[in-house]
Amino acid sequence: MNAETLDLQSSRALEAIFKEHLDNTMACGEALNQLFSQLQDPDAYIVRVKQLEEKGDRLTAEAYHALELLDYSEFIHITEQFVKRLDDIVDGLNDTARLIDICHPHKIEDEAHSILSVLTSMISQLREEMTRYPDNELESVKALRENLKRSEEAADLIYHDWRKKQYRILVLPLVDEFNWTEILGVLEQTTDSAYHAAVLLERFVRYRQRQ
Repeated sequence: MNAETLDLQSSRALEAIFKEHLDNTMACGEALNQLFSQLQDPDAYIVRVKQLEEKGDRLTAEAYHALELLDYSEFIHITEQFVKRLDDIVDGLNDTARLIDICHPHKIEDEAHSILSVLTSMISQLREEMTRYPDNELESVKALRENLKRSEEAADLIYHDWRKKQYRILVLPLVDEFNWTEILGVLEQTTDSAYHAAVLLERFVRYRQRQ
């Protein structure tokens, strides 16, 4: 079973669903960035992030439905995992906004902006590569995977250095430290999901080349 057959059997081609999913996720990241800049009046931005996450859920469901129309295969398995990773990214953005709502911090940590910037760059690169789906070239996807791995490692280092600074210097009060540890941790984990989406996209290309 190949991607062309899938397109014939589903109401909408997977590439259209994936493109919209990543466009939506990019918009969600931009809304979260606005939230970071509006902590004194955050409610409208929290609502906006949630709305975009719910749209992401609908797109995820649409992609899963398209895959359910087909006989199970390795292609389906890889694609299901890829869809889950796309969903994990937008969920991570929403989870960050929800933590902001719960913790209600009064000042943004610079590291939150830094990790979100890394993450939105990763989403943008995924979105660009998905414009070639399902005809991605292996070398292009390998380069994407390597770039996103470096980005994920950079986000991990930002988070690690921030935690080390808190433990050694006690920069924040304990409650604020706990809150930001959780918020930054969710953002950092979301970069993992973006990286693993690229890994799965590479697996898809390798599978296609074997057919």
